[in-house]
Amino acid sequence: MLKKLKTAFKLMWEHRWVTAQFITTGLARSALQVGYIWTVKTFLEAIGKSVGSEGAARFQATLWGAAGLIFACWVGRSVADYFSKVLQTELGRRIELDLRLKVVQHTLKLSLSFFDKSTRGDIIKAASVDVASLRLLVDTTCATVTALLGAIGLFFAAIQMNPRLSLWALVALPLATYPVMRIGAKLLQASREARFHGVHIMNLLMQILAGIRIVKAYRGEKREAEACQDSAKDLFEQLMKVVKIRSLSGVIFDSLAGFGVVFVIVFGGMQMLNGYIEWPVLMAFVLILNQLFDPMRTVMHAYTQIKTMTVGIDRVDELLATKPEIEDRPDALPLKSAPHRMTFENVTYSYDSAPPVLKNVNLAIESGETIGVVGPSGVGKTTLLNLAVRFYDAKEGWISFDGVDVRRIKLADLMDNIAIVTQEPFLFNVSVFENIRYGRPDASESEVHEAARAANIHDDIMSWPEKYETIIGAGGTRVSVGQKQRINIARAILKNAPILLLDEATSALDSVTEKQVQEALDKLMADRTTLIVAHRLSTLREADKIVVLANGTVEAFGPHAELLGTSTTYRNLWDAQQRESANRR
Repeated sequence: MLKKLKTAFKLMWEHRWVTAQFITTGLARSALQVGYIWTVKTFLEAIGKSVGSEGAARFQATLWGAAGLIFACWVGRSVADYFSKVLQTELGRRIELDLRLKVVQHTLKLSLSFFDKSTRGDIIKAASVDVASLRLLVDTTCATVTALLGAIGLFFAAIQMNPRLSLWALVALPLATYPVMRIGAKLLQASREARFHGVHIMNLLMQILAGIRIVKAYRGEKREAEACQDSAKDLFEQLMKVVKIRSLSGVIFDSLAGFGVVFVIVFGGMQMLNGYIEWPVLMAFVLILNQLFDPMRTVMHAYTQIKTMTVGIDRVDELLATKPEIEDRPDALPLKSAPHRMTFENVTYSYDSAPPVLKNVNLAIESGETIGVVGPSGVGKTTLLNLAVRFYDAKEGWISFDGVDVRRIKLADLMDNIAIVTQEPFLFNVSVFENIRYGRPDASESEVHEAARAANIHDDIMSWPEKYETIIGAGGTRVSVGQKQRINIARAILKNAPILLLDEATSALDSVTEKQVQEALDKLMADRTTLIVAHRLSTLREADKIVVLANGTVEAFGPHAELLGTSTTYRNLWDAQQRESANRR
């Protein structure tokens, strides 16, 4: 708990002005609360003296004076409460906003390997629900600070009234510590289980939304709904377990606190009968004790609350502590001009502890060349492109541009020199115009239109009611696959990068659409160094050279005509596709 409180105070220190205002209102509230009780005690003590010595006039003046002070303290405490709650909320929301932005910025810097290992549900939960846990931690810490300030004032007032009775009143508090600590351990485990089930149901919902067409086409609505129901039931049971455990801690504390109140009444009553204290002191003391247990209950509640939030807080800490696997070295060099030669030297790569996907790959690609990459499924074609763009780093060997290891080149410069068109075109839920100029946010309207014309998509866009202001829809659901791909090509054309990576860019298209996209690609590839992963070998016949991958290694590297005679793998793939094409005719 102390570690979490330290985290909270560190976050609060980043907004020290708001924190200072909050603590000031807490001190004011505590002082007014003590002043209220002290006024009541003083008034009770003055009753007998006023009535006995100077009669009704003196009593009436005392009564009105006490009433005025009590009312002022009560209203003042309410006003302090108001500002305290407003400042507490402002502090928590400011911290939550800053943390959410920090988590998003940090996550965007992480390497692709992090996203390969993490589920989307876990990342989204960390950036939303878990970040909210830190805001709740700050809220809880603020409530604890307020409670402690109030408890300290009340405790010193009680000590001043009767030190002996004050110590006896708190005898039950240590007894409550052990069972609450035991409950805290169970609460932490139950919270872990609840978060696990929360991530599971979020992943399930995201999977359903991503595959909604398949769900409907195969009439899987009932099955998916039942899966969600089962997952929601598991989450509900864990959340209820958390609630029950937390509530049990409250029962234990309140029971022991009640024992303390009863003990004070009995012990204080005996002292009053024996003449050690007067009845106004006992009445004020019981009033103090009743209010003292409220902040102590808040502290106990804070302990269980922090245990509940620990899992989410730890996940945010873990995420922010994750270092990118791919980042600039301290001695990283700028890429001053477009590279003239890309070289793969003894490149080997494997995903974690799995067997190598690529082994001892050696290639030399000259500026302006079009290089095809072919081979059976799962042989590492896309991995080769990912290594070229440094989404991953080779486990062994290296990739160099003009003799400089890519790991020594600044990432920003490397990315500026590369454009990518993937098999599954991705579009943002913004206008067509913003989608096309995503790689060059400063591009002019005429440049965007020129890129769209080169990609054979301008006429389609102009036929839409909103033209370039048409909102694509999440994932580009409002346009056809061919149109999405041509918009992606327009984006790559506008970037005007010297190196182009095409990963199965036409494999999901029909023959008519493929022709349109291929025409756009031909314009895009002009005067650029291009690596093309393609399933249809016919699209690579005009490539300068073709890399044939088999069993993770380069089986052959040469032009189409040469490979037909020198590469068994390439010949088999070509013959199979030719037979398939003949059968379709």
